[in-house]
Amino acid sequence: MKINKDLADAVMMVACIVLVLVGTTTFESASTKAIIMTVLAVLAILMGAARFLGGKKQTH
Repeated sequence: MKINKDLADAVMMVACIVLVLVGTTTFESASTKAIIMTVLAVLAILMGAARFLGGKKQTH
């Protein structure tokens, strides 16, 4: 599956920005905050890995 680098970059940037915003916001429930931050961190890591692996496949 071909992944557009611009899309991966955009999703990674938005995930990181929202991760910072969620991290600095006070929530009534700590578990909700932890779940949101975990999902965003996993999304950012997956997009970074997809961009890295997609770039390696296209150079060969």
